[in-house]
Amino acid sequence: MHAIVFAALFLLTQLAGAQPALRVTQLAEFGGGLSQPHDAAFSPDGKRIYLTDMRNSRIRVLEAMTLKLLGSFGEGELSYPHDAEFDKAGRLLVADTGNDRIAIYEIRGAGAALVGELKGLSGPEGVAVAPDGRVLVTNTRTASLSVFREGKLERTVSGPGTKDGELRNPHDVEAARDGSVYVVDSANNRVQVFDAALQHRSSFGAELGLNSPKYIAFDGDRIWLADEYNHRILLLDRDHKLLGVLGSGQRGRSANAFYKPEAVLARAPHVWVIDTYNDRVVLLRVD
Repeated sequence: MHAIVFAALFLLTQLAGAQPALRVTQLAEFGGGLSQPHDAAFSPDGKRIYLTDMRNSRIRVLEAMTLKLLGSFGEGELSYPHDAEFDKAGRLLVADTGNDRIAIYEIRGAGAALVGELKGLSGPEGVAVAPDGRVLVTNTRTASLSVFREGKLERTVSGPGTKDGELRNPHDVEAARDGSVYVVDSANNRVQVFDAALQHRSSFGAELGLNSPKYIAFDGDRIWLADEYNHRILLLDRDHKLLGVLGSGQRGRSANAFYKPEAVLARAPHVWVIDTYNDRVVLLRVD
């Protein structure tokens, strides 16, 4: 599909009042047979994105700034993969949900070779690498967070519930530069923040009116959060205050309308929206 380039100005009202208008320019779009894509990771050099094509049980490799398809891998090896993240050795870690594992790939350009796995998981849907190299994984079925160090399961923390530190259907996990760990506690409609030792520090979400949030992305001191059932992407500051919104709040398909988007990547001024139920990825410039 040819890239569609246009701009839209919009002003959204959210709980606390009117939010700043954002200028949105669509630069590129990719569908290409995707079926419920879920999340993606930048290659270490930032030139490619590795996209989990969930219902097709594969990884699609796209050129980051054009969304040109470069290749795919994982067919016959993965089962409903949800998340992906590069570790410090440059290997791609894939939350291989249907196989209850993290699949580890050695990347060879747009191809890859399966070289290992992390097991002992239960419906893993999020994976992150902490600054100290630990691998953090969300388990949706057991509502817990597993911690691996040097390929070994070190411990599993949390459990089902609604109190601070407890989880319900957790999806994404991300580690900030200061070691803080963010867990998107999807069924509790919140994001929980833990310190590097995985002690609960704070939660946010109720004031944002979240409805089944899924995946989160850091862009410097700013945070982007996919608010799936509200059909929108939220932009937050470092104190988790709302700066702006992508998406109309209603199901749609345009530069500024999505259908249950589950994830987002960001590298200012560019944003990649994983528009899950429209089976596409959209590259936007957001000013």
